Formats: sequence, structure tokens, C-alpha cells
Amino acid sequence: RLKQCADGPVMLFFKGSSSRLLNSERIVAIVGTRQPGDYGKYACEEIIDGLKPYNVLIISGLAYGIDITAHRKSNMTDVPNIGVLGHGLGSIYPKQHRSVALKMIENGGLLTEYIHSANPDREHFPMRNRIIAGMCDALVVVETAASGGSMISAQLAVDYGRDLFAVPGR
Repeated sequence: RLKQCADGPVMLFFKGSSSRLLNSERIVAIVGTRQPGDYGKYACEEIIDGLKPYNVLIISGLAYGIDITAHRKSNMTDVPNIGVLGHGLGSIYPKQHRSVALKMIENGGLLTEYIHSANPDREHFPMRNRIIAGMCDALVVVETAASGGSMISAQLAVDYGRDLFAVPGR
């Protein structure tokens, strides 16, 4: 899928259970606000429950809010999931998500275009969003603001010809 993207990464680094997951038949990205309400979290979890019978790979960015909700629910229900990082594999950012990331390696993995020691610099995260949008067949945005990382991912998904879905917030 990333080969279809003109701005796709030249090289990727992966740590996980199987790199074959990167070419899964069905890949859904779930992104959204860093401060979801109860409804947003519930909707995110329900979407993952609904997708489980279809052998879907879930991808997200391991960020606060909807991203970590998607990864946690995927881990709890044994749905393979991959976190696309805005830094190297030598660290986990944010540090509070380390235990979730370690569990993801067992049934999915972590993916980045940055070398092992790369720091989570601010400019890396918009670049990370193009990988999330480029890898998926469909992108679901949950409770996002009018601007920010989720909207960058949404616009990229549209530009790449991916299906786009939204769960509105307040």
C-alpha cells in the first residue's frame, strides 16, 4: 500500500511478531483526539469488536487518547495491531504507553521510518501520519478537533484514495 504513495518512506524498521502483518488483507487505521469523551472511547472499542471477525489489522500512532484506546482494546481482544512511531525503536513515547507497546509486539508490532536512536521530535509526528494513512484501506477518525494530527491523517487518507469514516464528537 505504501508503494502507491508518492511520498512513502524509503525504508521502515519493524519490531514485532511478524512483518507479514504489514501486508495484511485488511488494515484499518483508527486515530482521534488525545482527550476523548466516554462516548469516543466506547465507539472506538465497539469498532474494534465489530472488526474482529474480519481478521483486520488495526494501526494507530500510540498517542494519548483514541490511539492508545485502540491499541489497548486490540491487545485485550487479540486483534493484531501496529503502532506507527514518530521516533526510533530504541524508546517508547509516551513512556506511559510502554506496557501497551510491549504487549503489541506479541500480536502485532511497532513500526517507524526513523533510526533506532531517533528522538520523538515534534516534526516527526506529521510525517508518521502519512504512514498510518498510506498503510490502511480505511481510516476512522474519532472525536477530533477541526485541526491537528487526526485531520492531517484524514486528509492524507483522502489524497491516497483510502476510505474515510468519522465518529463525531461534541
